[in-house]
Amino acid sequence: MGFMTIPSAGGDFKVFISFNAKAGRWYTKRDGQDEPQFEVADMTAVFDMPGLKTGWFKFAAGVAPEKVMDSSFTAAAGNPGQDFKRGFVLDLFSEKNLLGVREFSSTASIVIDAMNSLYDAWTSAPEAALGKLPVVRCVGVTPVTNKHGTNYQPQFEIVGWTDRPTAFGDPGLIANAPPAVAATLPASTAPTGHILPPVTPVAATSAQAGAPLF
Repeated sequence: MGFMTIPSAGGDFKVFISFNAKAGRWYTKRDGQDEPQFEVADMTAVFDMPGLKTGWFKFAAGVAPEKVMDSSFTAAAGNPGQDFKRGFVLDLFSEKNLLGVREFSSTASIVIDAMNSLYDAWTSAPEAALGKLPVVRCVGVTPVTNKHGTNYQPQFEIVGWTDRPTAFGDPGLIANAPPAVAATLPASTAPTGHILPPVTPVAATSAQAGAPLF
């Protein structure tokens, strides 16, 4: 019998949400392998910060990333091979904006920097100690230039707090209170006077719009 069933094609896989750092835009798709991606106009969602994990990732176009996860934030796995990079993964949830639970992962240093800042804001908030999860909005992007050219860093802001959505499932024993996601990534510098790409305006807050954030 063994210990694990191999899923058949079209099995129960998480749908991804991706941040295109070259364009400064977010994309996801509906459930189903054949559905095209679409842009997320308002990237506001519940972030499962206790479920944040780090490891090695290998991305290839059109397929799910290969992952070798760390056993903990302080015990990194060994480099599994060529084309693998350090990164993170966690689940986001918004029925309104993302059509459900979406898996967010990245190996881009500017995205990891943004997640480090979000992580610090989460761990220092009194709501986190009460078991609440942050409702996070990408309020804009900032241009960052390095040897790879100009990319765009997401700017995350905690705009609310909520109980853990049932869509995330049982949190089990995951309750991370580790050091920052990646403290040794190379620093990058942002240019002055650079023109940002067109970005869909951020929606009003729930108090202004009279509607739920997620």
